[in-house]
Amino acid sequence: MGTRERWHVLRDGHEHVVEVAQGMMVREVTWTRDGTRLATKKTTDDTIVLGGEDQAVRLKFGLRGPARRVTLHRSEAEAHTGLAGADLEPEPGSKAAQRAEWIGRHPHLHTARQTALAAAGVAVPVLLVWLLSLVPWPDVDVPWPDVDLPSIPWPDLPAIPWPDVDLPSIPWPDVDLPSLPAWTEPVRKLLVPVLIAFFIARGEVKRRRRAEERAAQEAADEDDQGSTERPMSPGL
Repeated sequence: MGTRERWHVLRDGHEHVVEVAQGMMVREVTWTRDGTRLATKKTTDDTIVLGGEDQAVRLKFGLRGPARRVTLHRSEAEAHTGLAGADLEPEPGSKAAQRAEWIGRHPHLHTARQTALAAAGVAVPVLLVWLLSLVPWPDVDVPWPDVDLPSIPWPDLPAIPWPDVDLPSIPWPDVDLPSLPAWTEPVRKLLVPVLIAFFIARGEVKRRRRAEERAAQEAADEDDQGSTERPMSPGL
């Protein structure tokens, strides 16, 4: 049975809504602005970009669960880069909203958990390969059949008289770079994905804080507007 999720944001006086219908294998994403459908797409991709005439939305999914991030961009080209943009807020009470609230309450724990998962994802396959290398495999000599393949008479192609051009030599500086120890290579392969996961998690925390600050500012603006529009009581 599929699940549905809904994201929304108010920008420049327009309400943008992105709905995701998650099936067994395929996701169907629909983007509307002020109730008018702008784009829809069915796909199995983890990163989805829906382009409109003057704007675009980008959705990012994890291995499982709801969308990790839904962002409104000024153009489709910007959406493909994943930079800038305004994040949409998940519907209150949804799994995406619960995840966002958890990140806001536990930013350091979220970063540590995502980093640990990335480290485990790199270390576990390496450990399995190392364990398999310790297993004594039997030395079996497989007799491969001796097959005489027919020779193909390829035609002789004419030689092309390429011009002999003397290119000037560039006086590159002779710099002796220090050689790194052999043990740094596996460390680098393990460290790079862990650092990437760390910075991605920190980016989620910063986006969550900005979203909370923006929501608080919008609530404060609505209160100020309501107080100015409220009629004053007549004096005694």
